[in-house]
Amino acid sequence: MCWGRASLLNGAETVTVTLLKRWWQQPTHYDWLSGYLHARRMSGAARCMMASISLTLSLCLVALLTSADGAVGAVPVGMTWTAFAGGMFGVALWVTRWPTRAQSLAFAVVTNTSIALACLAHPNPLAGLVGCIAFATSGAYIAFFHTSKYVFYNFAVAAGVALYQAIRLARAGHLAMAAVDLFLVLQVNIALPMAITVLIRALGNDLAHADRDPLTGLLNRRAFQQKALGLLLARPAPNMFLLVVVVDLDNFKSLNDRHGHAAGDQALVQVANALRASTRDTAITARSGGEEFIVVDTSYASDPGPLATRICNAIANLPIPVTASIGTACAPLHDAQDGEHQALIDGLVTAADQAMYRAKRFGGNRFHHHGTMN
Repeated sequence: MCWGRASLLNGAETVTVTLLKRWWQQPTHYDWLSGYLHARRMSGAARCMMASISLTLSLCLVALLTSADGAVGAVPVGMTWTAFAGGMFGVALWVTRWPTRAQSLAFAVVTNTSIALACLAHPNPLAGLVGCIAFATSGAYIAFFHTSKYVFYNFAVAAGVALYQAIRLARAGHLAMAAVDLFLVLQVNIALPMAITVLIRALGNDLAHADRDPLTGLLNRRAFQQKALGLLLARPAPNMFLLVVVVDLDNFKSLNDRHGHAAGDQALVQVANALRASTRDTAITARSGGEEFIVVDTSYASDPGPLATRICNAIANLPIPVTASIGTACAPLHDAQDGEHQALIDGLVTAADQAMYRAKRFGGNRFHHHGTMN
């Protein structure tokens, strides 16, 4: 009986540890959510909202500094002005452009630090404690766009600052008020980011299933557009190129006619596996319809030949009677402005598609790029 209870407890502990590890190791949401917002034409509204939040928080600090209720002393006043500068950094960032992932993370850390400085600088411990509610703003942003590790970091800073001000308030003779306000502040800073984390994870899982081609498991055309936009918005390192590869299978109709649609479906699955094996983990691979596929990746080289060659050979070596006609196109990423990303992707796909048809006219089982036949 005791052994059974111990086993049950150990099992529950293992499940808890596993869930915590999954929560802690969740991948960042930034790229796919950025692409999703941009594809829905909501990125402009999101930028305006984030710039407005940063501006209003900064103006609140100015209002305090110019009143009798603000920081007192050179160091607290300097802390408050530093917090104001952090808020204006956020305004400038979001007004200028959609930030890269690194810039977005810097914005979250600067905002968190600015709130901490402003709360610690206030001479009234009650006002400083209540001000810790603002940490829920940075926590919500992190929960939307980044990982659970940074959600925990934001909460740890909020809890530390709130606890410090609660101790000051308790020492001033307001023990009950300190305890209640500390509880409310911690509750807000836990509940809101956690609720958003759960929501975004559920949304991501649903989108992941909706974004997949049910036969091959590759992305569908709509998801390809969102992922490609997210890739551009994330802005990889400077001097990189965006490579687009369009793949169309040769003799696929003949395979279907001779061996039936089941054989054709199996061939598409094998081609999808070959595409995964011959591309990098950073590549975005989609089945755009029928027997046509699209691959997008970034590279420091402007020559998509090696990638196209690997794909062409991988498909030709499959144990199925099909080969591939491949078209490629590329463009430097530094030329793409925020409002031109969709046009850049569409233009490259169109160019690669035309190149693919030329490769097919020359007999297939080859690739074509900018007038060079291989």
